[in-house]
Amino acid sequence: MSDDTDDRAAALRFETRLVTPDDAAAVTAVLLGALDEESSAAASAPDPGRSAWVRGDGAMRQPLVVGPGRWVRGGR
Repeated sequence: MSDDTDDRAAALRFETRLVTPDDAAAVTAVLLGALDEESSAAASAPDPGRSAWVRGDGAMRQPLVVGPGRWVRGGR
């Protein structure tokens, strides 16, 4: 067992009084295994990259220019 596992196991606290040492060891093993699995899955997950909202920013039109004569109504 590594020091990291020992530290994480020592950080667990059981609130019930009726926990046997075997029960505590089993629960600890399951919880630490689940944490290890979750952290390895998160580490191996692909980077999502930029979202579609951010990627689309280059497709935006040029800013509207305001000022005198810019907002003229089309010919009628």
